[in-house]
Amino acid sequence: MMSKSRIFLFDVDGTLTPPRQKMTQKFEKLFGRFVDTQEVFLVSGSDIEKIRQQVPARILSKCSGIFGSSGNEYVGKDGESYKNSFKPPTSLISDLENYLDSSLYKTRTGKHIEYRPGMINFSIVGRNATLEQRSEYNKWDSSNNERGAIAKDIQNKYPGIDVKVGGQISIDIYPRGLDKAQSVEYVRDMYGDCSIVFFGDRTDKDGNDYSVTQVVKEGDVIHPVESDEDTYLILESYMGQDL
Repeated sequence: MMSKSRIFLFDVDGTLTPPRQKMTQKFEKLFGRFVDTQEVFLVSGSDIEKIRQQVPARILSKCSGIFGSSGNEYVGKDGESYKNSFKPPTSLISDLENYLDSSLYKTRTGKHIEYRPGMINFSIVGRNATLEQRSEYNKWDSSNNERGAIAKDIQNKYPGIDVKVGGQISIDIYPRGLDKAQSVEYVRDMYGDCSIVFFGDRTDKDGNDYSVTQVVKEGDVIHPVESDEDTYLILESYMGQDL
């Protein structure tokens, strides 16, 4: 019996790179060898422009495709592409502004509501935060669960919208079902009866990688990781196999 083709999907922030930082030279060297021989797709909550800032162009050129904005935009190696749209309710934007005004975390850096293809990214501290400010907010949020509480509140108010915690400082908001799982379905349509191997650092129920874990089939593999260093070690084990 012919074995299924194996397709690798990778989150970016916290999986292939440190959060909002460039891929390390050490990781680039190993991953460059990996993508030379494998079918690889990137699946990030960030938009494609941010992915290009973090992942070297020579790596991106070897990937079969790039899904940005939680699967709401796509650019393939063959030139195929799509981009979803999302017009949020006016009341949702008002709610986000109210969360910002009422938050007990007082550091503000700007760019709190970011419109991306098919989704919104919302951050209390703001996307202009420095690496130190991101880390400080993430530590505070780990104790206070502000992002989780906001996500739950929005979910209750807007049944047609999904909200997931993403990265260190933000939450992702999009129409129900238009999450990272759609990238898996797109790849299945492309390759037919294939085996999916996914790497992500937010596969917990509130995380923006969770939806991928809900569409796995027999033969698929999910690798929950906590950092790009975890991914590096797992990739080393794959490189030692007869792929």
